[in-house]
Amino acid sequence: MSSYFDYFCTHIEKNSDTIRGTCNSMCPDEEVILREREDLVHVLEVLGPIRKYVKSYSRSAADTNIAKPNLLRPYSVLIDTLHYLLLEVTKRKEVSSVMVYDFVNDRLRAIRQDMTIQRLPPEQCVKLLEPMIRFYVYYGYKFSNLSTKGFDSDLNKKYLLECIKWFLSCIDTMDLSTNRNIDLLSDFISNLNIKNVRRYRLGYDRVLMECLYILCNLDDVHPLYRYLNFSKDLKSDPRLNLAFKIAIANMKGNYIKIFKSMKTLCPLSYCALCTYMPVLQRKALLTLAHAYNSKKFVVPIEVITRWLRLSSNRDTIKVCSHYGIKTEGNNILFNKGEFKTDAFLHQTSLEDDTMKHLDLSVDNIFTYSS
Repeated sequence: MSSYFDYFCTHIEKNSDTIRGTCNSMCPDEEVILREREDLVHVLEVLGPIRKYVKSYSRSAADTNIAKPNLLRPYSVLIDTLHYLLLEVTKRKEVSSVMVYDFVNDRLRAIRQDMTIQRLPPEQCVKLLEPMIRFYVYYGYKFSNLSTKGFDSDLNKKYLLECIKWFLSCIDTMDLSTNRNIDLLSDFISNLNIKNVRRYRLGYDRVLMECLYILCNLDDVHPLYRYLNFSKDLKSDPRLNLAFKIAIANMKGNYIKIFKSMKTLCPLSYCALCTYMPVLQRKALLTLAHAYNSKKFVVPIEVITRWLRLSSNRDTIKVCSHYGIKTEGNNILFNKGEFKTDAFLHQTSLEDDTMKHLDLSVDNIFTYSS
């Protein structure tokens, strides 16, 4: 299958073939026996004398049947497994962060596999998918400015978008169901003299996920079309409205406005946008090279540092030199003809004053509500 999301959308209506898992542990006994026999116990499944196995992702083969109930975990077990992976395993320090990521990512894929095979209802899927989205956004940021071997940013982005699209598909299905129920009561409610009626609210941070969909796809117009079709109340949410304005600023080439907006973002929105920082900084410098193209006119380095949210004047000089922009003392001399448009993307430090005010701890990242 191309993705769990595609499979889920194709088969969601075929409820008659639903399979219900009967495995009440994080890993089926059959897999535990196999992995112990083949010595396939992961180091992160060992806690002193205790072994806590978590079902690994299985690629389907012609001679295997992964749709057996005793191999599938029901929703309650999946949610417990998810909490264990994200709130406990991600804190392990005895191995590298990349090894932790690889292990958790594999086990998250196994959870999505169980979700797909059992065709869990949208109400359950969203509660499982949201923490996964947070995981991929956070680790995409965590490894973004490191030359980390073993971490594939493109693959991480693929899994992130797969989870977001699946999540939003479930949201849309739930909205249709909710709207049908609301329509049945609309005549009754319209006859009541009630002001400020509290609207139906989902038990998860739907707005945050919509924000991440926009910020993780800045060069894609589809999230913007989705935003324009939202209800007036949803569009007016300040967090979602800010994400939309950032995307519009990107389309218009107003990169300095984007950098100024970063100080008002929540932790995960900040992480999502930070992965675009090198691209945005390069585009901004190219725009400035055209706007301030001159043989004599100079711009102070500290101004560019502030505009582009670079961590220091030293970093600004490095970035400018990388793209062929000259510096004279404490000033920058822009010349559009000397800008190296074919230079590879320069990775800059993502540390700035905004980070000091954000709680990027694992406990907060996976549990906070914006």
